[in-house]
Amino acid sequence: MKKNLLIPLVVLMVSCSTKEFTFVQMTDTQIGFMDRSENFIHSDTLMRKAVEAVNALRPEAVIITGDLINTPGNALENEIFERNLALIEAPVHYIPGNHDIMGYTEEKHDDYLALREYDRFSFTLHKCAFIGFDTNCICDGATEAEAQQYEWLKGELEKASGSRHIFLFMHCPVVRESMDEAEDYFNFSMPMREKYISLFKEYGVDAAFAGHTHCQYSTEIEGIKFYTAAAVGNCLGHGFPGYHTVHVTKGGVDVEYTPTPGVNWSSPSRPPLPPK
Repeated sequence: MKKNLLIPLVVLMVSCSTKEFTFVQMTDTQIGFMDRSENFIHSDTLMRKAVEAVNALRPEAVIITGDLINTPGNALENEIFERNLALIEAPVHYIPGNHDIMGYTEEKHDDYLALREYDRFSFTLHKCAFIGFDTNCICDGATEAEAQQYEWLKGELEKASGSRHIFLFMHCPVVRESMDEAEDYFNFSMPMREKYISLFKEYGVDAAFAGHTHCQYSTEIEGIKFYTAAAVGNCLGHGFPGYHTVHVTKGGVDVEYTPTPGVNWSSPSRPPLPPK
């Protein structure tokens, strides 16, 4: 009798550890960015359409990787963001982008926390580790905050040892396409990219997801996949409004950049990337 009770339990544990599921990375909702429409109706529509499409996928988690709004303290931008955020039917986790803080200082960071409550997260889902952190202190040279967060990140990666997959989420990508690409507004400095990629490799990170560029990129460095999504809001260069749909299967991880249905913004009309 005991033997019969144990068999289903073992089967259930194996099944749970290999469960197939979907999550979504959205980024740069950035309500108000390049938006001259009355009451930011354009930004509102872009986010609402993305949310409707994402809900139809029935993901088990949604991660928003920063630039939630365009201007810190703007009440209308925040109201539009919060209204659309509340429509997402899956559990949501988010981190700040540069436009959510606009130049890292302790005071601005505290203002962000007062509004959003947290600037990093760590949780597990079906034996997979999901860890999000703030790139503002890294990119803006806030050395004390960066060092503190680095130790936190290292500790979370240590806890994630043995996970089915380890997924990281950040706003500014470590790199867009290659380790030796020039330093600019859209990536980490060379010392910082070396520091963080070394950490990711040490702890067996599978994939890192970012935004910030308003264009799509993907690359692989040291066995780690790096995915940069274009914006849910207005895009730049070759970007097109959308989000990453990520399917975790028994055989691995499939990542697809999904254009937001119903959004029509032809390539010639969009602005170029800002100068480097």
